[in-house]
Amino acid sequence: MAKKVLSIVIGTEYTKVCEVSYKRNYKNKGIKVYRSISFPTPPNSIEDGYIKDKNAFGEELHIQLKAAKIKSDKVIFSVASSKIANREVMIPPVNERRIMDIIKTGASEYFPIDLKEYILSYLVLEKKTSLHKEKAIQKKLLKREAKQAKKLAKKNKKAFHKRSKTDIISDSLELMDNNNQESNDQNANATNAANKSLGKRHMRLSVFAVPSTLVKNYYNFASAMHFDIVSIDYSGNSSYQMIKRQANRGTNVFIQLNEQDTLISIVRDDVLILQRTVGYGISTLLDTVMEQRIFEVNQPGEAIKLLYMKNLLTFEPDYKEKLQLDSSWTKGEAAAASEIVNAMNATKSSPPQEELEARRNVRESLHFLTSSIARMLDYYKSNHKETNFDMVYLSGAGTKIQGIEDFFLSEIGINHKKMDRLWTVSAKKKAAAYRTNPSEFITCIGAVIKPIDFVPIEFIERKQKRSALIATIFFALTCIAGSAGTIYVAYTDYQIAQEELDKILIEKEAVPPLSGAHDEYNRALAERDNLYEMVEETQSNNDNIHDVINELERKLPAGASINSMQFSDNGVTMNVTANVIGTDSYSIITILIKQLKTIEFFGNVNPPSDVLEATDEGVPSVTFTITCSYN
Repeated sequence: MAKKVLSIVIGTEYTKVCEVSYKRNYKNKGIKVYRSISFPTPPNSIEDGYIKDKNAFGEELHIQLKAAKIKSDKVIFSVASSKIANREVMIPPVNERRIMDIIKTGASEYFPIDLKEYILSYLVLEKKTSLHKEKAIQKKLLKREAKQAKKLAKKNKKAFHKRSKTDIISDSLELMDNNNQESNDQNANATNAANKSLGKRHMRLSVFAVPSTLVKNYYNFASAMHFDIVSIDYSGNSSYQMIKRQANRGTNVFIQLNEQDTLISIVRDDVLILQRTVGYGISTLLDTVMEQRIFEVNQPGEAIKLLYMKNLLTFEPDYKEKLQLDSSWTKGEAAAASEIVNAMNATKSSPPQEELEARRNVRESLHFLTSSIARMLDYYKSNHKETNFDMVYLSGAGTKIQGIEDFFLSEIGINHKKMDRLWTVSAKKKAAAYRTNPSEFITCIGAVIKPIDFVPIEFIERKQKRSALIATIFFALTCIAGSAGTIYVAYTDYQIAQEELDKILIEKEAVPPLSGAHDEYNRALAERDNLYEMVEETQSNNDNIHDVINELERKLPAGASINSMQFSDNGVTMNVTANVIGTDSYSIITILIKQLKTIEFFGNVNPPSDVLEATDEGVPSVTFTITCSYN
């Protein structure tokens, strides 16, 4: 493989190129950027990832590479296009060589498209989860729940004396049920420990389907430019390969602000959990800035420089501008910008109404983007309630906009941090564009780490034909050598089978026809079904009254007696009197309800609302009415 490659990301507005070191395995190894450039893409030359005008774009790319003295001809393209379909798939753990066969088998279910016109590829996101890892996660969750339970117990203790009698009985019943449920859950967990470990054995894949015309488009362009394509990657994968090396352990959100879109990735530890693309980027912000007459900018380049210099995303009452220099500016441009800011600070204490309205419009142009991100994060948390986001990392071309970090924090409400540098990446002095804003080149750098590698179908078929030809020749020679013996054995088996068939036909003709036995069988089945229906219609919940009374005699606590019972189709209502010697009325009622719940005929036992306490011959007692519902 080449020691250096060109990693190229072609956008609708800007194209970014990095000359980087290339190795087969980047695990625990650094990446070196030798040169880097970023230049405006020629108008109307790119459409949704396709290179429409190869001549115009190729000529501009050639000029820029020559000016930067970049001579490498080995190329990796990272492509972003709405035509690339992506699905997450779970499969059993299998050998790497069998993964593509499994994907092709179920491809029609993943993608409702004509697969003959698409190229399939995949990325392994996560392999099987071990039982040890599952236990560690469970242990952390139990510790967190224990702390919350202690805080809740303190609050409940203070408010306990304010509760009514009915609330106390209901809470006691709920506590007993919870204890029983926890005991059952622990037994079930112990019984199914082996099943848990097996249930977690899986492979989580991200499967991609890219139009073959899109891949051929880049191969044809590379051929015209005399480039040797090393790989073609998907921009989402390129970003993931880089960002997963940038954060600590935990669940983090990475927001990559590009010109035309925004890529949102949720990464837990170093595993991609969710990735979505929002079709709004900073170009919408630039268009809004250019529409505001008070800012007096007409070109995207002027608008982005204004956003780099002034914080248009805030309504600060103290109108003091801050200057943020761009290393790409000349000394004269920086001095002129500084004079403008100083003059504004000297003459203004608060922004005029027209500028306030313009700033409000600028902020509103980003509201759809931030609300889309917030909805995606809320959707993820609704399905993973135990997950908390540790940090939101901002990257891409939009990170140099003044106030962008505070704006996202106020809109989304999670701590934000700019990716001002990329770990494991070093840059030479000639890579000036990269050193100015490293996060803007995340896709370029990530494309060389572990690209998906889309290959045209023609290339695959050509390779398969060569392999198939060799295999066919070998197979043909083997078949010819054994054909004579195979034909002889097959003919002998045929003769034996023919004799067996003749015997069976003779026996079939000798069997007498049926004499109405089948009709008699059907009549018997119909009579049986009628009997079953009659039994079901005559059944009632009160058929088990005798068994219910026997159960009550066994389950009633000592000192408790039933004064009266009233049976209905729905259940039993009983008037009960119980002695409360040595205890209190709430405890004896709770014990009685607990005992009644163990009777298999009762589905629900309602606590009494009215409790009458009395002292008969010096013996304290309690009388109440309780209702039990049938299952």
